[in-house]
Amino acid sequence: MNKLIVIYFLSVILNGDEISQSLVQNDSENFFITKYEYGKMLYKNPRGISCEKCHGTDAKGKLISRFVHIRKKIKYNCIIESVDITTINYNDFIIKLDSTKKIKKIEFDKTQVCDKLVYGNTMPKYFLIKSEMDSIYYYITHIGENNE
Repeated sequence: MNKLIVIYFLSVILNGDEISQSLVQNDSENFFITKYEYGKMLYKNPRGISCEKCHGTDAKGKLISRFVHIRKKIKYNCIIESVDITTINYNDFIIKLDSTKKIKKIEFDKTQVCDKLVYGNTMPKYFLIKSEMDSIYYYITHIGENNE
């Protein structure tokens, strides 16, 4: 736990990309923290809303909210759910996390009121460097493999 705190503060103070490349490595005994451990730390606390809050401790997704939306005197019972991200494609993952990337526009049917309301508006914006995104991706795609 102490090594996680130290690496976090070092990444805030110094250039995080240089630190993560020099101190974080795939499961080697010669490095300060493994890529898996660093990814887990960032998944739980990515300098913003925790990924765990919406996607769960297992990254399989969960119910976030239910609400009623009224449009033109018609009630819509809407649900916001996160998806399972343990099998997400790397490029899709980066697009979702990178605040400079634009999400793909899609057309909605008139009956898809709830879908249109929540599309593209549920992921918080994160300001992570590429190596941090890579570490989180590594963690979520290897959950359960490290005998936790």
